[in-house]
This record gives sequence, structure tokens and C-alpha cells, in this order.
Amino acid sequence: GPAPEAAAKQEEGSDTQDATLPRLSIDVVDYDTEGRVAMSGKADLNHTVRVYLDNNHVGTAPADENGNWALTIGQPIEPGNYTLRADQLDSAGKVTARVEIPFERARPDQILEPGSRYVVQPGNSLWRIARSTYGEGLKYWVIYHQNRNQIRDPDLIYPGQIFALPNEENQQ
Repeated sequence: GPAPEAAAKQEEGSDTQDATLPRLSIDVVDYDTEGRVAMSGKADLNHTVRVYLDNNHVGTAPADENGNWALTIGQPIEPGNYTLRADQLDSAGKVTARVEIPFERARPDQILEPGSRYVVQPGNSLWRIARSTYGEGLKYWVIYHQNRNQIRDPDLIYPGQIFALPNEENQQ
């Protein structure tokens, strides 16, 4: 049939290409009250999202009518660094898109920490968190100083890390 030729034409960079690009994303990483990892994002309609931690399948979620998916991983995950991967599957089970992000599973005692806390989200940087928390990115050192036991490099933070956000007065 004409389908393979049409697909080949698409790949050559026609104007309609953007409309056909998958919108798969991992937008939010958080923890529920029991400390289980919860995440959500966007996917194409009528697709399913299959989630992996270091290539181990940990759950599957359908995209709803608005293209949103959400998954809470039922099994306990040991604290540590992982690669979090989401595969988007069409109704035939074919992978149509894939996204990977680094992920750090926080320790459970950090998760239930009292006071102001912040779970690092995909795309975050210390600068952005400081700008939204304290009004200026230069105050990233406040967060770094308070959480230096778990931030090895201020330029490398991972979704799933949990930072205490101190009051600025405590830092003077």
C-alpha cells in the first residue's frame, strides 16, 4: 500500500512533521504518603506508557482523553540512582516514542521530612528552584548549602531528589 512511501516522505522534513511528532514526556516525579514513587506526563491519545527503572518494567499507564498519564510504582525501590524510561506504545504494542531521564530515589526518611521540602522535577536546576523559591537564581547556594550532603555537584541534580528549602534568614 501507499503507507511506507507516505512515512518516508514525512521523514524528509515536510511542514506537517511537527503535528506528527509524539508528545511523550515525564513531567512530574513525586512521592505519595507511603513513599512510593509517583509520576505523570503527557502521551499521544490512544497510547499506553510503559515505565522502566534501569530497564526493569515497573508499571504501565494509559493516556487519558487529554493525553495525560500517571503511574504510582507499587513495589518498593531501593534508594539510589536510576535511569527512568518511558516507552509509548500504540494499540498494536509497537513503541512509537521513548524518553529517558536520570532519577534518584530519595531515602524514605527524607521523604517525610517536616518543613518545606522540594522534590526535584525533570528539567529543574538549582538556579531555577532558587529563582522560584527566593526570587533570584543567585540564591541557589542557600539550597546547595542546606542539602550539600546529597548534592555532589551543584550542576548535577536529579528528578526525585528531595531538598530542604531553608528560610533565607537561617542562612545569614
